[in-house]
Amino acid sequence: MAEILNEGHSVGLEKEFYVVDGTGSTYRQSILEGHIVDRMQAEMDAYDVSVGPKCYEDGSGPLEVVTRPCTNLQQLTDDVTTAYRIAQEEADTLNCYALGMGIRPGQSKDKAGLHVHVGYADEGEARHVFYTLQRHVPDILALSANSPIRSGKVKDVRLVKGSYGHEISPYSSTSNSSVIQKRSGTIEVRCMDSQGSGEEDAAIAAYIFGIAEKAKDEYHGLDEVPPEADVMYDVSSSYEVLQKELVKNRDRAIKQGMTAVFKTDGEEVPAYQVAADTLEAIKPFLERYDCPADVLAILEDKVERRRSGADDVLDIYREVEQEKGLDTWWQGVKRFFRKDDGLFGPDLYDRIAHRD
Repeated sequence: MAEILNEGHSVGLEKEFYVVDGTGSTYRQSILEGHIVDRMQAEMDAYDVSVGPKCYEDGSGPLEVVTRPCTNLQQLTDDVTTAYRIAQEEADTLNCYALGMGIRPGQSKDKAGLHVHVGYADEGEARHVFYTLQRHVPDILALSANSPIRSGKVKDVRLVKGSYGHEISPYSSTSNSSVIQKRSGTIEVRCMDSQGSGEEDAAIAAYIFGIAEKAKDEYHGLDEVPPEADVMYDVSSSYEVLQKELVKNRDRAIKQGMTAVFKTDGEEVPAYQVAADTLEAIKPFLERYDCPADVLAILEDKVERRRSGADDVLDIYREVEQEKGLDTWWQGVKRFFRKDDGLFGPDLYDRIAHRD
């Protein structure tokens, strides 16, 4: 993302997705990139090759659309929905499918992520926002975990250590293994997978942005820096306890989504309740920064129905399996031994690509 505007009150996102043909091949992605960029330049008044919105093929494999640093959530939603719609339309012209999901079907090593950037005005504000967002990693993941495997569970495709790790690390300007990183002018949250539609991406970004803006408001209302900030910064034993608690709750969110139960200070709290309370607390900030009604409705629906990002895709998997007769005991045995079960193909891709 480019340097942030508006004294740190800004938000941007990067959406990764794979474009496949009916056989699951991605070889046409490089062709599509140029077509998408041409249309973005022609149709998006804000298009700027250095700032965004923009589109390119990521070095790790997927295509990626990137918003500009936006000063409100309406602008963010317009950027990502327009850019992704163009990508979907261009994919359709080549009889391909743009798949917004965490794992490319049949290729568990191919991962697509959603990265959200929020701005900050100064170092103190950045630090406070970092720690606040870090404490919300479990509920962010519960809302957004979107890496389905066909057993009906959600797989954390980014658990491997390295640049895509789910590490809960101390405040740092250089750590690439953290779910949350301090970058130049932004705090980047990259602990969720691609959500599907542009509106769903914007909803997750709005949730993160709302938490950040509330944290900034609280920070500037403090008479002094809370003592626990220094405790956490020094990575003391108290911070290590917090770290272990976050990791356990994070793992519960990854495996169980919005049905998870978190443990905090010995108390059990359902993930959906944490998300509901957080959403209620940040609504004034979402309103302040022009969150579209349909984006807010997506968040409210996720909380009310206790749905994680993967749930819609998992439903599609189950429907296609049943229609193809692939949900029997023998087919389960064949899948266990990695035999071709005929699930992956145009029917599955089309439903996933057009589910929004």
